[in-house]
Amino acid sequence: MQLDKYKILGAAAVYFGRKRYAASSYGLAEECVDIGQSWLDTYSDDFGALVRKSPKEMKKELKNYYKGRVNYSAHNATFLPTFIWMWLAQAVITWVVTRIIDNIWGQIGRDRYL
Repeated sequence: MQLDKYKILGAAAVYFGRKRYAASSYGLAEECVDIGQSWLDTYSDDFGALVRKSPKEMKKELKNYYKGRVNYSAHNATFLPTFIWMWLAQAVITWVVTRIIDNIWGQIGRDRYL
């Protein structure tokens, strides 16, 4: 299964584009989508294991998958205090995780009724 990266990042550009730290947020969102795709690829052998999970379980698992894989410092503006950037980064990650799970369930629903 492939994530619709352009749809997710298009929504990110609209959502974060008006924010004060739009470039940093968009860059982090792009990295998160790539990491989300690698998480999804771990289920390539047994996609049924993913389908049997609830959206809540998927969100929790995906957020845990991000730990240690996201390079926060690569997207932080130098003038932004670290504690504020970490708060913003968690908001971006939560937003991206929600879009990824919505994308997965949209594809599952489409495949299930064909």
